[in-house]
Amino acid sequence: MSGTENTTAKATSSTTTKNITTDQMELADDWSNIDREKLVRGSTPEGIEQRCLDLVRSYLSGSWANLTLEDVTVKRIAGGFTNQMYRVSLKESVQKLPNPIYGEDEPETVAVKLYQAKHIKNYHEGDPERLNDTIILNVMSQKGLGPKVYGIFEGGFIQDFLTHEQFRAAHMAQPALRKQLMELLAAINLLQIPIRKDRDLMMKRTRGFITRGYEQCEVRKLAEELNLKYLKEEDVFVEYDEVMSKIEALKAPLVFVHNDFRGSNLLVVKNDTGHQIFACDLEHGGYGTRGFDLGSIYCEWNKKDIMDMAFTPPEDSVMEELVGFYIEACERFVPGYASKEGNSVEQHLKEARVMVLANKLFFTSFMMQFTESIVPDIPFDHKKHMVSLFFKKYLN
Repeated sequence: MSGTENTTAKATSSTTTKNITTDQMELADDWSNIDREKLVRGSTPEGIEQRCLDLVRSYLSGSWANLTLEDVTVKRIAGGFTNQMYRVSLKESVQKLPNPIYGEDEPETVAVKLYQAKHIKNYHEGDPERLNDTIILNVMSQKGLGPKVYGIFEGGFIQDFLTHEQFRAAHMAQPALRKQLMELLAAINLLQIPIRKDRDLMMKRTRGFITRGYEQCEVRKLAEELNLKYLKEEDVFVEYDEVMSKIEALKAPLVFVHNDFRGSNLLVVKNDTGHQIFACDLEHGGYGTRGFDLGSIYCEWNKKDIMDMAFTPPEDSVMEELVGFYIEACERFVPGYASKEGNSVEQHLKEARVMVLANKLFFTSFMMQFTESIVPDIPFDHKKHMVSLFFKKYLN
């Protein structure tokens, strides 16, 4: 989780603490002082250094081709909720050799990502689990919208290691970076990715999450026992149907959607002219309703890091500015976009507002059916999970 501040997840606003009793806060306290360095998934495999070495030698060529373990450093990178990532670097003592593929752009440090089981299925039944991921990853790399990819293998990939900051409150305060963010989003939404065009597949998965939460995780029983106001009084199936009805009523265009367009997946990299923003972790990407990614940004606004539970949505003027930047970028990529019916500022804002609801519903439903601890140091306890601040972040 490079570049993020070491804040805590204590309740800091009335919005977060509403309807949480003192007892519930004590149950939620496991999240209060999480060591960010322990936000990793799965134990480090034995022999991982040799495996990473074999991979970089095979895919990078040049100075990397004939290395030994004494020539590289391998370090686990924290922050992997879904996968495992390792930084592999050439030691200074390694003799640099001509690289026939990458020339002077040969990297000195790369990231090796190893897939773990997916939390969420963003692919069509019957397709290979990582087929979409591989296609999307390659297109994003070739278009310069994500980190450069050097190798794709069964079980993971090798990409450029970028020293970066996550796109957070400090960056959101800068108009130039807000504009660049919307240019990146426009470029992503307009991509023509050769994958199935199943509309809003992620939202359709949401109904399955709700079913599992009610049927297998006893959410109703726990809501009564823990006095969780909203889950006691509201039927999440009804809310799902209402949100889907609103999405359909938008009649918004089908676009490629990141589906996890939030600060932890947006890399702000310093360069000679200032900064460049890259998007990563498109494992949930697919085709869906325009506006979902903008809704994600709305939900993330002004957050210092992933564990910041305060919710301070952007002012209307800021949303209008963001949409304006987005339309300008789309017009540049697709001349005539801005004048086309259905592409007004008002329509984009309407879509974003509805998709804020979709974002909240998706993550609430996802948390409802959770049976696995996100952080290894905290054993999974369903009662604690139901009142944790991570859960309440979405429920409120």
